[in-house]
Amino acid sequence: GGTALRIACEAPEGQAGGPPPVHAKEGGRQRQQARAGGGHGIPQQGFHNTMAADDDGVDTHTAALTGTAVTLVLVCTFGGNLMQRLNNAYWFSSETTLAILLGFCASLPFCGWKPFDHVFTEEFDTIFFLYLLPPIIFESGYDLNQKDFFRNFAAILSFAVLGTVISTTVMGAGLFSLAQSEMITGINATSTKEAMKFGSLMSATDPVATLAVLGSLNVEPQLYSLVFGESVLNDAVAIVLFQTVDKLPDSDNFTLTWAQTFKIVAQFTGVGLGSIIIGICFGVFAAILTRKFLRDAHAHSEVTIILAIAYLSFLVSDALGFSGLMTVFFCGVMMSHYAKYNISDVGRETCANVTRVLAYLSETVLFIYFGFIILPTLSTSCDRQERENKYEIDWAFFFWTFLLANVARAAHIVPLTLLLNAAKTTPVAKRTRISMKSMFVMWFAGLRGAIAFALSLTFKGPNRRFVIPCVVLIILFTNVILGQATAPLLHFLKIRTGVVVTEEDGEESRGESFVASHAATPARERSSSSQGGVRDLGRMGEGA
Repeated sequence: GGTALRIACEAPEGQAGGPPPVHAKEGGRQRQQARAGGGHGIPQQGFHNTMAADDDGVDTHTAALTGTAVTLVLVCTFGGNLMQRLNNAYWFSSETTLAILLGFCASLPFCGWKPFDHVFTEEFDTIFFLYLLPPIIFESGYDLNQKDFFRNFAAILSFAVLGTVISTTVMGAGLFSLAQSEMITGINATSTKEAMKFGSLMSATDPVATLAVLGSLNVEPQLYSLVFGESVLNDAVAIVLFQTVDKLPDSDNFTLTWAQTFKIVAQFTGVGLGSIIIGICFGVFAAILTRKFLRDAHAHSEVTIILAIAYLSFLVSDALGFSGLMTVFFCGVMMSHYAKYNISDVGRETCANVTRVLAYLSETVLFIYFGFIILPTLSTSCDRQERENKYEIDWAFFFWTFLLANVARAAHIVPLTLLLNAAKTTPVAKRTRISMKSMFVMWFAGLRGAIAFALSLTFKGPNRRFVIPCVVLIILFTNVILGQATAPLLHFLKIRTGVVVTEEDGEESRGESFVASHAATPARERSSSSQGGVRDLGRMGEGA
């Protein structure tokens, strides 16, 4: 982000120990930029004095921005700890909301400042997908409660894959019809491609706030596993679907035919299966490497090997045209099931803590940045960048998008839940049916977040100026308003909480009330170590 945020600055002329002569041309260019950028509330001479580059080559402006970001992360962490102590069974605030609020407050002093325009840059989607998102997805797979996940794998896969396709179709068709009837202006009314792209973008859910509440209140493992598993796989599926639709022809008169629909489905299926296979292969490679060739290694070496192989799986999959996110998730699942038990106890604990820290930092930085760019996106007075298509808010577009997003989610949550329940006919299977209350919570958990925001930055065309503000408003409303309403909703529906899962067999203890359970241990930590089945892939080598 330093490259995108860097602005021209120089030392005062004649200053002793100034920049080397080799920077003379650069200094002249910077002086012209400084004069052209004047009049934005920053005294130019004083600004040069305080922001001059040092002789050691450190960009002091980038260093100042980095320091600001670190400070905000520190404040968010302390604030999150305070919020955890203040939360109760009737009201629960997540660190996501706090991070967005801190980013927004930090942006207020910079409103109208010329360099502030460059904060909102298309380069951020590269930073997000390449550096911030992989640690989050890998930690989700590595710290996964595998028993609950694979126990509900059919339902999770149905909601994540079929549900995303249904949601994209419903949203795309609905928005295209509204555009043709001239009820909204943010979607191309002559081509279905843009409507389908936006539909796939808005189908990416990110229920961080909801998961924080469900985990802290220790809801039923099935409900938590369904919401968590769908959200993780849904991210990768939505990205693959967005990229697949983006490859369709750009003709204004483009209409989706059955042949093209079949091609999209085939390509989508191939990318998904290929991504899973690559992730499994890298996970198996890590298991063999740690079992056969790693002997008496230090903990930092073990952690480095695990993380390096995981990140390589992401890069290789992405380079081959598959979904790096889906690959790194299943790579984390395989490592958690096999490779993790081939390293030392200290290395295992260190690796778990490091992955959690990296995921937490990535997620916090992401939402702080999101809060920071709210002003230049939604306020014309703070967005002074000279460009043809400045961002515009179409409130009709926002309203219909929000309405269709909820309709589209209900269009796949309800029928898929009924079909999954109908398929469970044996007495044992009937006990695992999804309740109507859980179904409603799953529908309510369709918050939008990081993926939708990052994909909106890659949206091309003249309607981009309507799409990005609409996505920002949707994310703000769903996280700040709906996210905070999760705890009262659970209380209203009398969802069973305070569920304790035993380490040995995964059985649930019953009988704890909603109010008495708000201080329970987070669900993500309750049985991450209670993995059953074969734990040591290396032992298969002994049998061989």
